[in-house]
Amino acid sequence: MNTADKLLYLLIQADGWVSGELIAQSLGMTRTSIWKSVQKLEAQGHTIESVRGQGYRYVEGAKISVAGIEKYLKQHVNLEVFDTIDSTNIYAKEKLGSREINETTVLVAEQQTGGVGRLGRQFFSPKDTGLYVTFALPLDSHSAVNPGRLTTSTAVATSKMVKELFNIDLEFKWVNDLIYHNRKVGGILTEGTIDIESQQFSSLAVGVGMNLAVPATGFPETISQKAGALVDKLTVSRNQVVATLINYFFDMYADYQDGRYIDQYRQRVVGIGQQVEVQRGQTHINGVIKEIDEDGRLVVDTETGLAYINSGEITKLMLPNNGYKG
Repeated sequence: MNTADKLLYLLIQADGWVSGELIAQSLGMTRTSIWKSVQKLEAQGHTIESVRGQGYRYVEGAKISVAGIEKYLKQHVNLEVFDTIDSTNIYAKEKLGSREINETTVLVAEQQTGGVGRLGRQFFSPKDTGLYVTFALPLDSHSAVNPGRLTTSTAVATSKMVKELFNIDLEFKWVNDLIYHNRKVGGILTEGTIDIESQQFSSLAVGVGMNLAVPATGFPETISQKAGALVDKLTVSRNQVVATLINYFFDMYADYQDGRYIDQYRQRVVGIGQQVEVQRGQTHINGVIKEIDEDGRLVVDTETGLAYINSGEITKLMLPNNGYKG
């Protein structure tokens, strides 16, 4: 850890003013090196106030850092933070596959240049206003995996974070869309790697992407009719947002297998009783949504009977208020 990073940790953990004298004593720095480190941190996007007679103070803002996230965590986790990356999910799968990530790790990005959604679609991921997190989860050979329960439970964990920090109640469109005011504000992408020899999951990458605030330049025209954000302007620290999501995720991940989060998912899912079209690979299934079953599968009443769908996407859904259409 370089000198600037040590100073960043000290200021963030102090949560208030820290005198230059205390910094010098704690980190073995001269006043000149403190000043140079502050300049370096400010160039990276951090906001640090300095007042003669009081010292230095870190000001929470949009900038994400390991130190800033750790301040709000309930337990230690391995963290990697990127200023820019193509996709945290792609990176996670590559590093899990090569075993460069061999223990549970959370990957966080300031922005993504090639964010990925379902069916390989691009997920718009601008700087300063979004949440882009992937949970890289290596598995041992005895690990049981229920993808439907994991994705729906992750949606519930994400909604708890949003309720705590923004006092907003999210809705869900099966299986991975996060909805607010009839607009998509985020999504969840759960991807697994299969071990060829055992034919079992060897790792999982669970990605959560969300528009926390409206981007300064707005949304691209291609998604402007469907995309939305939680707020117009972000007043909550993104470090706190990331950390609170991590806390809820790992609380959930410890016991999601028993299905305890399914009822909470059902309470917020949209479209029950509505006519839909579901795309599963090259197949299109038409019918009426009956329910979400205990494994997170979509149950659709079709002309030939009930269809239990564990993967796919609802491509046509119009809610009664003519609001969200997906």
